[in-house]
Amino acid sequence: MYFIRLAIKTMKTNQFLGLVVFSLLFVYCGSQVKTTNPKGKDLTNYRTYAYLPNTGFNTAKMESNQDINKVVLETVNRNMKNAGYALDTENPDLLVLINSTTSIEQNQHTDAAYASYPYDPGVTAVSPLYSNYFYPGFANFGPITGYDVNTYQYQEGAVDINLVDSKTKELVWSGQTSGAIVNAANLKAQEELINQIFSEFPIFQDKSNK
Repeated sequence: MYFIRLAIKTMKTNQFLGLVVFSLLFVYCGSQVKTTNPKGKDLTNYRTYAYLPNTGFNTAKMESNQDINKVVLETVNRNMKNAGYALDTENPDLLVLINSTTSIEQNQHTDAAYASYPYDPGVTAVSPLYSNYFYPGFANFGPITGYDVNTYQYQEGAVDINLVDSKTKELVWSGQTSGAIVNAANLKAQEELINQIFSEFPIFQDKSNK
C-alpha cells in the first residue's frame, strides 16, 4: 500500500512539473518579436547612446509595479553595452525610446507630469526611472522620421524599443514583443522577452553567424 501511495504521489508531482515546464515554454517560446531596420543603417558605426525619457513606457497602470519598468531598462542597458555601445548622456550617437501600453488601442499622447514623447512645451520633469540615463536635450529634439506615435499599433502590454540617430533624427532600428510583458510569469521571464528582441539585433546576429 505504501508503494502504491508513493507511486501516485510521484505521478502527481511529475504532472505538476510537466505543467510548469509547459507554462515556461509558453512564456519563453510563445512570444515572438518583430524587428525592423528601415534605413538599412550599419549599426556598428554608432558608439554611444542615451535615452529619450517617455512615460508612454512608464504608464499609470504600470506605476504599481516599478520592478517591471526597472527590469526593462536594465535589460536594454545590458544589451546595448554587450553590443558595444557606451552610455553617454551628453553626446549620444543613438537615442533609445521605449514604449509600452496596457490596453489594446493606439498609443496616443496624453498630458503627463513627466516628459512623454512627443514632448509638450514646458514639461521638463523626467521620471526617476531615467534619472541617470536620459539625454538632457530631449525637450527640443523634435519629431522622429519613421516613427509616428499617433498611428503605431501596439499589442496589449507589448514593449517597443526604438533606436534613433541623434543627428539625423531618423529611426534606424526597432523591435517589439508580440506578447504582454506584464503577463510574463516573473521578472526573469520579463527580462527574457527583452532579450528576445535583442536576439534579432544585427550586431548580435552577425556575431552568431561567425
